[in-house]
Amino acid sequence: MKKSASQSGFTLIELMIVVAVIGLLTTIALPSYNGYVARGKRAEARAEVLKAEGWLERYYTENNRYSDTPTSTANAAFSARFGPVPATGGANYNLSLAVTSTTYTVTATRAGSMANDNCGNYIKSNTGSLGLASSTGDTSRCLK
Repeated sequence: MKKSASQSGFTLIELMIVVAVIGLLTTIALPSYNGYVARGKRAEARAEVLKAEGWLERYYTENNRYSDTPTSTANAAFSARFGPVPATGGANYNLSLAVTSTTYTVTATRAGSMANDNCGNYIKSNTGSLGLASSTGDTSRCLK
């Protein structure tokens, strides 16, 4: 009698089980991963707003105003230093400034991949308050 060669490898059932497990893990893990990425982008925008606030306060200390001139509503030096967040690659937020000689409001407006983020736009004023504008849904996690 002749011996038959034993076959090695995976059966179709084993492969289908592996594919099902990978699909299940992906459906659970991907939304969590996207949430962590969005949270990191929000933190980067908040950090840039706080950096802009510090710069504006130093500017005020040196010039006794936030604007270029006492009657101006612009600050060209701010525009040269701050803009898209992050500075390279696709912008997730764009920083803008509304200024008078004695007040300012820095706004981080959503853009790119964060355009539909529920947290909305970050706003920081010379009074020191950090807030949200155009936010929807549960915003309790937005300022953390």
